[in-house]
Amino acid sequence: MDEVSLSAFGEWTEIPGAHHIIPSGFVRVVELLAEGIPAHVIQLGKPVRCVHWDQASGRPRGPEIEPWGEGDHNHNAREGGQGGGEPHGDRRDEDEQWPVLVECEDCEVIPADHVIVTVSLGVLKRQHASFFQPGLPAEKVAAIHRLGIGTTDKIFLEFEEPFWGPECNSLQFVWEDEAESRALTYPPELWYRKICGFDVLYPPERYGHVLSGWICGEEALVMEKCDDEAVAEICTEMLRQFTGNPNIPKPRRILRSAWGSNPYFRGSYSYTRVGSSGADVEKLAKPLPYTESSKMAPMQVLFSGEATHRKYYSTTHGALLSGQREAARLIEMYRDLFQQGT
Repeated sequence: MDEVSLSAFGEWTEIPGAHHIIPSGFVRVVELLAEGIPAHVIQLGKPVRCVHWDQASGRPRGPEIEPWGEGDHNHNAREGGQGGGEPHGDRRDEDEQWPVLVECEDCEVIPADHVIVTVSLGVLKRQHASFFQPGLPAEKVAAIHRLGIGTTDKIFLEFEEPFWGPECNSLQFVWEDEAESRALTYPPELWYRKICGFDVLYPPERYGHVLSGWICGEEALVMEKCDDEAVAEICTEMLRQFTGNPNIPKPRRILRSAWGSNPYFRGSYSYTRVGSSGADVEKLAKPLPYTESSKMAPMQVLFSGEATHRKYYSTTHGALLSGQREAARLIEMYRDLFQQGT
């Protein structure tokens, strides 16, 4: 908590109302949002290597990049009918300029007028220099460095039978020497002390006999490096120690997250770190290019994701609203262009 800016934290806003659990998981929200979008438009397992923006000539800067590859999913062939198999849609002449080229890990390059980048702040911190060509403006890079992102993981332990009573909602841990400690982090071998307890998941008819624990900070990163067997054994010993029951069995199954070491996330939640402010969130969200010059195509690269929402950062609704914000930004731009042309 010593890294969190108290003054900036006041901007964070909590939406009133009850919290609800989605029985089928958050993936159901994604499925609902994707309804109505043609299946071939959404590509999964398609990592991006680099976003080439401000392409003056409409072609990549590197000779190894070849747009219009066989896997061009932006412009699909017509199925059947007159001229079957011929390209259709708004595919441009190859001599026409595209302001943005998205280079994928499989070497396919997808041309675009606009790209909405939703990678996490952790990925931007680690890869912004290689992920954007040309590089990001200094102001945006500084905002990326000033803002913070932390790691919070969950540990789920499933047991054959519950060793806790029917009225038990949680098992909380309090270490005797905790009050005397001035350290904010533990040495790596004591990472488990950052687990403050386990909650019982109800109802068992839905989840089984499962305990859910939280761990955050540097200790979470240490936990991620341990194997499942080691984590399960340590958690079992903690439960035995704090309940006084030496007969607690090891869990039948363990499931845990690893947000910090996942290369596509590099962390769990963003926050305004000491030295940063809501203004940095606004700088992070500002579309590229900055200039209003008519020589540059507008809004080539837009940014969304929870870290770009000034009031709702670190939340799923913040991420959702930020995506709607960038879509509305493009809609407004094209509406203005349409009105100017009529």
